[in-house]
Amino acid sequence: MKKLLSDFLEFIRFRICIFLVCIGITGYLLFNSEVMDLIFVIISSFLVTAGAYAYNNTTDSREDLANRKKINPFVMNKWGLFIVSLLFLSGIFFSFFLSPYSIFFCLLGVVVSITYSFFRLKEYFLVKNFYTGFGASIVFLLGAGNFSINILEYYLLFSLLAFIGSSISDLRDYEGDKLSNIKTVPVYLGYETGKRIDFVLLGIFSLSILFFSNLVILLPFPLLIFYFLYKNKAKIAHSFLGSSFIFSAFWFLVLWAV
Repeated sequence: MKKLLSDFLEFIRFRICIFLVCIGITGYLLFNSEVMDLIFVIISSFLVTAGAYAYNNTTDSREDLANRKKINPFVMNKWGLFIVSLLFLSGIFFSFFLSPYSIFFCLLGVVVSITYSFFRLKEYFLVKNFYTGFGASIVFLLGAGNFSINILEYYLLFSLLAFIGSSISDLRDYEGDKLSNIKTVPVYLGYETGKRIDFVLLGIFSLSILFFSNLVILLPFPLLIFYFLYKNKAKIAHSFLGSSFIFSAFWFLVLWAV
């Protein structure tokens, strides 16, 4: 039973789900005052994200074998696609308890994730990074439940951070992606070039959050990420980036409660 649970959590990429749910929570807390709908934001964004990454797992067996030296059992048995469908449909169902904007962005997230995985768009240069940054981060808009210039600015900022996270994961998975012919920035332009690009993007993100007074609290995270990248510890850098999403959700929840 413990092994089954472990395989399932790996199948849905539970850790990434938590990071993205926190983006959805942040979007909600920034632009809403009613706490009642927050639970539906959490459930819907988690289920849709889990469905997206579970489906991606079913189409990524080659690179998973190269990077992780194994293929998840749910990818190889008949339950995999059934679970994916159940996760997507459940996530859409719970979005109907939210605003029409949330429903739209939930459906958009499902369509984008299926398109990305089904057509293996990650094989095209930079598509994987843009999907992770700006596609997966649609949960922010699902959480916000509305659309305006101000919401768009915050969405783009968190999408940039998710984009950087995807780029750092490319450094972490460099060897496996190279063997699988996945054209990430490090594979296409070289490991050191990929790292320098991340340094520039971290600098842009750090400068950008200075214009958002309620986000300055996040400034230590890009500095820590920069440091560990400099030390060639991409895995630790990626962990700190994911932690920034969790901290952001917690911080705005505290501010909301106060």
